Amino acid sequence: MSTLVTGGTGFIGAEIVRMLIEAGEGPITVAQRSTDLGRLSDLAGRIDLVRLDLTDVEATEQLVRDLAPRRIFHFGAMLTGPGEQDPPALLQANAWGFIKLIEAARVAGTEQMIFASSIGTYGRDLDGSPVDDRSLQRPNTVYGVSKVLGENLGAYYRTRYGFDFRSVRYPSIIGPGVTTWSLAQYTSWMIEKPILGEPFEVWVKPEAIIPVLYFKDAARAAIDLAAAPVESIRTINYLVDGLPPRPDAGEIAEAVRAKVPGATITFDPQAGKARALRIDDRYAREEWGWSPGYDLDRMIDDMITELRP
Repeated sequence: MSTLVTGGTGFIGAEIVRMLIEAGEGPITVAQRSTDLGRLSDLAGRIDLVRLDLTDVEATEQLVRDLAPRRIFHFGAMLTGPGEQDPPALLQANAWGFIKLIEAARVAGTEQMIFASSIGTYGRDLDGSPVDDRSLQRPNTVYGVSKVLGENLGAYYRTRYGFDFRSVRYPSIIGPGVTTWSLAQYTSWMIEKPILGEPFEVWVKPEAIIPVLYFKDAARAAIDLAAAPVESIRTINYLVDGLPPRPDAGEIAEAVRAKVPGATITFDPQAGKARALRIDDRYAREEWGWSPGYDLDRMIDDMITELRP
């Protein structure tokens, strides 16, 4: 099956590509702003890398027309941090770029698209109750706005054209090597920095809770969703969560200190009100058998292996 992965050298995208290669799938084309293979450098020669800036909507259309891939994993996007600094640029890449991508895919005969969405699609109505796939989505970031558009336009294409669109709403993703700041990025850096021998100050209170998922589980969620029988996909846009219990920031710090001798993790005494976001991913579990594999201890152990080969 010919596959296009946008954002394919990124955090989750690269792991998707790696899992597809290991499963013997191909040919695989990776579309990315950079020409550096990065996480996929060991797979040079087994994938095709093309340079693509999603703000260039004409180039996006042309790429899909030329490749006519049977399947697309759309994981390329401008993220919250840079997007809040330049909302028009984010909307050009994430909204207009997506509109052009999905229409080009439909015209080219692409059979399936897996779209990376986010819990950033929720925001203004959070009251401490768990959110699920039926909760009201009124985001408070331009990134979240763009993801709501993608989810709903994709669902429209599914009902209007029979285009097999499916999406995963990701929580905070834990893993090594992320460089872009976001409010939730402390969940990765408070593990990664101590492993690398660096101190880290957390910018939330110890009791702050946000859902977390390991990046390898995030990639597997996308692949498992793609493989599910079409008749089982009823909800279309799915939340996924990691293994319970959901740790708060203080518990993550304690777990790191237990596994990384000398770890220096502190908390900003001026941090604002603690956030406690919980999600309910029962629709993914019921409809296509979602089940995460990494708990907090296993995440930390694997991060140590990834960062200290």
